[in-house]
Amino acid sequence: MKRWLFALVMLTLIPACEEKPKNPLAEYGDSMINAYQKGKQAGEDGNLDAVRKAIQTYHAAHDTYPLNIEEVKPLINSELDFSKYDYHPQSGTVSLKVN
Repeated sequence: MKRWLFALVMLTLIPACEEKPKNPLAEYGDSMINAYQKGKQAGEDGNLDAVRKAIQTYHAAHDTYPLNIEEVKPLINSELDFSKYDYHPQSGTVSLKVN
């Protein structure tokens, strides 16, 4: 009877030994980093949308796309780092550069 009880206890403890202990501080840090990265990406997506709309506005006003992305700077009410974007003046397409 004692062997059976001992075997039962051991079988219930073995899976618990394989689980990694949770570290609340590390989990909190990971969630904060993920939230920061999502926020940063949302900001970059919003800026990209603003640049695209500025290019469309320029095109509507001049019937041509700007030769340089810097030409739409007056149409955007913020200082953006235009070096983050790939711009194709033939088609007016713009995208974020891949890091």
